[in-house]
Amino acid sequence: MNRLHHLDPHLVRALIHDITTVAQRGWMPLDLQHVLGPAVASVLEKAAPQIPARIGIGKIRHAWLSYRPSDYDLSLATTLKPRTIHAWMDKLYRLPFLRDAEVVSSAEPQFSDPKQKKMHDKIQGLLAKAESTQFEDEADALIAKAQNLRQQYRIDQVLDELETSAEEVVAVRVRIAAPWVKHQMSLLSSVACANGGTAVLLSDLGICTVMATRDDAEHIVDLFSSLNRQRAWFMTNSEGAKLAAEEGQTASYRRSFMLAYAGKIHELLHEANIAAAQQHQESTNNSTSDEQESSDKRQYEITSRALPALARRQTNAEEALQDLFPNLSSMNLSMNHMRGIIDGVDAAERSHLGGDKSGIRTSRNQLAS
Repeated sequence: MNRLHHLDPHLVRALIHDITTVAQRGWMPLDLQHVLGPAVASVLEKAAPQIPARIGIGKIRHAWLSYRPSDYDLSLATTLKPRTIHAWMDKLYRLPFLRDAEVVSSAEPQFSDPKQKKMHDKIQGLLAKAESTQFEDEADALIAKAQNLRQQYRIDQVLDELETSAEEVVAVRVRIAAPWVKHQMSLLSSVACANGGTAVLLSDLGICTVMATRDDAEHIVDLFSSLNRQRAWFMTNSEGAKLAAEEGQTASYRRSFMLAYAGKIHELLHEANIAAAQQHQESTNNSTSDEQESSDKRQYEITSRALPALARRQTNAEEALQDLFPNLSSMNLSMNHMRGIIDGVDAAERSHLGGDKSGIRTSRNQLAS
C-alpha cells in the first residue's frame, strides 16, 4: 500500500535519500520520529528496507530492520503536504553525527536469569502500589523500599558474579520532549548517577544517551520515565503553578521547579542506596551462632568487595562516556523562582521511585503523559 501516492515521487525519493544519510550518522527511526513528529512514520517505513545495506553499524542496522510504526502513526500520511517534506529535509540537513552509535543498545529489558526477572517484577509491583495509594506516608515508604530492593539486588549480583563478571558498558538512548530539554536532562543525570551510570545530551532536539551496564541502563531509563512523568504532573498541577500563571511567571517557575526536583531526587536516591547497604549488612547479623562466621564473611564481602565493585561500574561508565565524547562541556542552569524551588523539592519527596514498566495508569499519570 502506497500511503504517499498523493506526493511527488521525486520529492519522496529525495527525502528518503536524506533519511539514509542521517541513518549513516547513527540516527535510528525512533530518533527521527521524535525529531520530525509521528507523521513521518510512513516515510520511515518506506525507507527502512533500503537503509540496512548502507549501514555498517549492527545496532543501528537492526533498529531500522525492526522498525514497526503504529497504525495510527501510519494513518497520518494523508496529512502530509510538500511544504512539510521540505521542512523535514531542512531539519535532516542539520542533524549531527551521534557518536554513541557503535555501542548503542535497545532499552527493552533482557532478563539473563529468573532471579533478575523476579526482582524486576517485584519492583514494578511496588510501583503499582505506590501509584495507586492516596497516602503520602505510604508512598514514601514504597519509594524507599523500591530503591532499597534495587540496590540490594545490585549488591547480591556483584557478590555472585564478582569472580567472573566484567560487564560491558552500553549506551541506551533516551528521547526527551521539548520544552526545557536541558532541565529534564538534569533529572536523567540524577537518576543515572544514583544507579551506576552517566548520561549526556547528544542533541538539543532531545536525543540523550545513558552509559551503564545493560541491567543498570534499563533501570535508569525505566525510573527516569516514571519520575519525569510524575514531575510533569506536579509541575502543572501544584498550587504554586497556578500562582505563577496568574503572575505571568510560568516559565521561570517551571525551570526552577525542574532543577529543584532533579536535585532532590538525586539526594533521595543516594540516601536510599546507603540505607540499602546498611540493611543488607544488618541482615547478615540476624543469624545463629553457627552461622555467625558465614555472616561475618558476607558482611566483609559487602563492604570490601561489593560496594567498591559498584563504584567501579560508575567509574567505568564515566570513562566510557569520556572515551566517546572527549570534549564534553557542562551545562550551567540557574533557579530564580523561590516558589518553583520549594514546590520542586516537595514534589520530589512525594514521587514514587519504583520505575515505569508496570503499566499502571492513574488519572495523574494520564494527565502527565
